[in-house]
Amino acid sequence: MSVLIAVPMARISMRVTIETSRAWSVVDEAILLAIGRQSVGLDGLVGQLAVPRQVVVASVTRLMRFRLVEIALVGATSAFQLSEFGRRSTSAGAPLPTFPKFAPRKVAFVVDFATGEFFNASQVRRSTHAKLEAESAAGREVRYIEVRDGGPSLSPEANMARLSEIAVRNWDEQVAGVNTGAAAVREDEFMVFPVADGVVQGLPDKVGPRLRGLVEDAAARPAGTRSIVVSYNGPGETPIEALPTHACRIGPDDVIIGGAAHRNALGDLLARAHRRLILHSTFLDLERFRALLGPIRDACRRGVRIDILWGDNDDLDVDDDKPRKTALVVPKIADLVRDDPELRGNVRFQMNTTGSHAKIVLLDTEYDGWMAVVGSCNWLSTPFNAVELSVILRDAHAVADVCRIVQVMTGRRGVADDLAHELAITANDLRREPERGGPDRVTLVVGGAHDGLMRRAAESAKRRLTVVCHRLGSTARPGAILQGEAAAEREVDVTVLYTMPAGPLKKRHARVLVEEAAGNGVRLACVGKTHLHGKFILWDADDVVVTSLNWTSSAVDHDAPWNDVGVHISSLGIADSVHRRLAAIYPDLLPATLPKSAEG
Repeated sequence: MSVLIAVPMARISMRVTIETSRAWSVVDEAILLAIGRQSVGLDGLVGQLAVPRQVVVASVTRLMRFRLVEIALVGATSAFQLSEFGRRSTSAGAPLPTFPKFAPRKVAFVVDFATGEFFNASQVRRSTHAKLEAESAAGREVRYIEVRDGGPSLSPEANMARLSEIAVRNWDEQVAGVNTGAAAVREDEFMVFPVADGVVQGLPDKVGPRLRGLVEDAAARPAGTRSIVVSYNGPGETPIEALPTHACRIGPDDVIIGGAAHRNALGDLLARAHRRLILHSTFLDLERFRALLGPIRDACRRGVRIDILWGDNDDLDVDDDKPRKTALVVPKIADLVRDDPELRGNVRFQMNTTGSHAKIVLLDTEYDGWMAVVGSCNWLSTPFNAVELSVILRDAHAVADVCRIVQVMTGRRGVADDLAHELAITANDLRREPERGGPDRVTLVVGGAHDGLMRRAAESAKRRLTVVCHRLGSTARPGAILQGEAAAEREVDVTVLYTMPAGPLKKRHARVLVEEAAGNGVRLACVGKTHLHGKFILWDADDVVVTSLNWTSSAVDHDAPWNDVGVHISSLGIADSVHRRLAAIYPDLLPATLPKSAEG
């Protein structure tokens, strides 16, 4: 008996750019260490390293070709020493710079809808439903697998992981880019496996047990079976909320506080950007953008490519005193970019909203790798006159998480988004860097993780809990005050600050809420004239959460968890440091020291 088993699949084809780079050897590293201490001649290097002379010559030649080593005169003789470029490259302890070659490659792979397994497209027989029905009409028995209850992810991140296995052939290769203009996804085909006398044919060499078992089971069904319904039995997409905690080093200076500090920080970020900068500002303002044209042009002159993203939509909690219809501003800024010869081609302005309330900056630097800034500042709409809070992240793995968040936020269209693929590649590259570790802990916070952190802060606080948001709205009581009251029952010093009422909540309603909270041990107060736009939690001495979410006026969108993004820092004394800096701004609302009854 001859039967065809048809398994639904997706076929993804694209052109990619493969980066090939030869790794530096142990001998290369040893030579750099040796001449980093003092200038050394060839005989001296051979003697110190105890390796054959020709190996040292070959290594030094390559190091000189890539400008890491140079020849200097020492007295009457010549010796090798680090060049200025080599000294900068080796002083920070980072991996040595690579000088890759790039080559195009066409790739096509298939993803099985039943188990999530993927293979090079050349390894499987493919067919359409029409062709299979033609075979059925000619007398061939065809059995279709119907998949319900889920399926594999076809996101850029998932496809980049598959590409890393399918497209890369050697250990020194990696995917460096994707030509999305040539990318295509087909979801109307089947993997076809002929079965003759009970023997399944055409299975790929690396087929897994789930797909093999599925096909064998379908082949063993009684004659005349038309379809076999199965539930998806493969890896699911990791929820974006489930982000890991990273051990690293982070200090008080990595928390930016204040409007002027954010203005200075943005100028510094634009000045430090080496090749790439990606900025997401929920709101946009034409005049604020004009004010930044000088540093933006400077960055473009250095060859920096800039992506500007925005997230304003009608569903967002209003975050400014005078709401702006950003969609009306977008065409004007786009025209300004197009008409400016220094911006055109270097600044890419996204015309469609991401729908996200997050405020993020991502950039690469020449010597310090990638950085990210996450917080409350609407970089391209603020006059920088409010108290903002943001956190600078330098740990490669934490920055990779930010890349993933922005990638999901901006490119949920499979293989068709250039920026999403670039971010997925960047995140993969950053995750390959060795973990440096450190005494501090950093976790990116998205979606429902915000609510979990609020509960954790209220339950674990022993001395102090401070919650600060921009607006006080209808979610204030369930979002923050109830948790604060639970902490206050344990004699924790609880303060909730806001700038102004929002939505249906009027000043008279706010006064009632203040009185009720006070009766339950929570200090709920308006900050007054010193405008506060930051959103954060401090508890005890060592924990800070800085975010874009207004706990007291809006709720988490579980269907779009990337709509609000924050960062949780656990570091010795960092909450005390942030509290002291804020107490200097609001001395009447945030005492510089804890009440004696709360100390311990």
